[in-house]
Amino acid sequence: MLTFARSVIGLLLALVLGAPFPTAGTALSRAGGPAGTPAGMVPAALLPSVCDVLTGLVPDIWQGAGVTPGADDQWDNDANWSLGIAPVHLSEPYVCIPTGGLPVIRGGQDAQLIALDVAANAVLQVNEGGSLYLYGGALTPSAIRGRVQLDGAALAGPAQVEVSGTLALHTTGSSQATLTTRECAFLPGPYPLGEQPCIPGVPILGSVGKLTVDDQGVVDVYGGLVNLGDQFQLLVHGLVRVHDGGVIAADHGTRFEVLPHTGLTAGTGTLRFTDDGSYLEGKNDFGIAQLSTVVNRGQIVKSGGTGTSLVTGLYSQPSPGAVAVRSGTLLLPSGSSTPASVNPGAGYGTGRCLVPRQPGCQPQTFDLDRQNVGFAVPATDASGASVLVRELTSVSSPFDIGFPVEAHATGLSTTGSDPAILSLRYDERLLGGRGWTSVEVYREATGTTTYVRLLPCRADGSPPNGQVACVDRRGLAGSSRDVFDDEGPGSAPDVIMVIRTLETSRWVAR
Repeated sequence: MLTFARSVIGLLLALVLGAPFPTAGTALSRAGGPAGTPAGMVPAALLPSVCDVLTGLVPDIWQGAGVTPGADDQWDNDANWSLGIAPVHLSEPYVCIPTGGLPVIRGGQDAQLIALDVAANAVLQVNEGGSLYLYGGALTPSAIRGRVQLDGAALAGPAQVEVSGTLALHTTGSSQATLTTRECAFLPGPYPLGEQPCIPGVPILGSVGKLTVDDQGVVDVYGGLVNLGDQFQLLVHGLVRVHDGGVIAADHGTRFEVLPHTGLTAGTGTLRFTDDGSYLEGKNDFGIAQLSTVVNRGQIVKSGGTGTSLVTGLYSQPSPGAVAVRSGTLLLPSGSSTPASVNPGAGYGTGRCLVPRQPGCQPQTFDLDRQNVGFAVPATDASGASVLVRELTSVSSPFDIGFPVEAHATGLSTTGSDPAILSLRYDERLLGGRGWTSVEVYREATGTTTYVRLLPCRADGSPPNGQVACVDRRGLAGSSRDVFDDEGPGSAPDVIMVIRTLETSRWVAR
């Protein structure tokens, strides 16, 4: 919608100025506009086709590599710009990269701009150690209609950025790609003039960075840990794709929203894990206790990978938010009241990592997350199931370990030899020194109000005669067991209780 508004504004301004629209034969000179136009003057007629009209700003239009034959890609080369001056030498730089433009910001360069406009089929490359700092307000937004490639580089600043093209966040072997409001939160100085200083324990006062991904926009996260930091906000109507080892580390106080499409086309914003990437807890340097806020009004999809992907944050899933697990296992912070679509052999549940910013971490129980639950759909279930998993908030009796959980599935197909698998993990703080052999599991069948103790599974893993569920006490690698970790506070184990079940409902350990 912002793109449409920009186009209309540019069109109206051109008409008001009395400027004719550019024709196919119109050529830009290296000094400014069409041949004969004085240097430093960009004709209003060209602006709608090259960049947005932003009141009070004169655009500096890229004329280097990809636009002018034989020109180089040097960002700081004055000859590559329509004003005859590179942005680094301007007091109010507004940069436009036209179609075909291929500028490069190299390591050690910090491009500080009021606004940026990257046209379709243009590519702005920011190399490892480089940064792009955008500081314009709501009236001077930036637009990425082509591609901005951050290779171990940072996009920083309190600006509003709209992505209808592609933003690539690529962490290299030695440098992490970063979205941050302030450079000082992640990068060495010197820092932009006017940037609020980073004081430990003190949040930002004033505007924060906000990036909106339009319906057709894409943000690619790959190569390793990518930072979402310093109260930055990411609003997704299009696609955020986490792939090829990508992991998002979201600092306390950041915000990530997956939202329905804004235009006339059907569809919704999507956070997609194509392998075993995750959305993990990041840093807490500035006194914000709350984890990253994650609002899912679109969809979160794990489409690939056989391992586990986690979403860590203050999670909510208002309508029409959805979750789908096509492969592997997806864990949310505490579940959702809305069922997830889970493929055969895939898993869904709750969990959190003990150590923030740790790619590949396995969920644990610890002081801040004392229980979690996982539910695996049988591999032989031909069509998968709609699975509801959530941790409840009130006990069923004084003897409960933690809280009951609801693990319920519709459309589920099970057999005695291939049942659904429910795993309940409890932190040692809840167990009072008990191990798995002294923990019992109870089930409240759908339509009843009484929890009934489950019997042990038979040797082949099936429930006893007349039972629909059993506790796996067979001593196998995937059976109920004690789990020792380094988290503390003592040397007692955590416990994982494994239930093999043909039906689902509510469950509690005592």
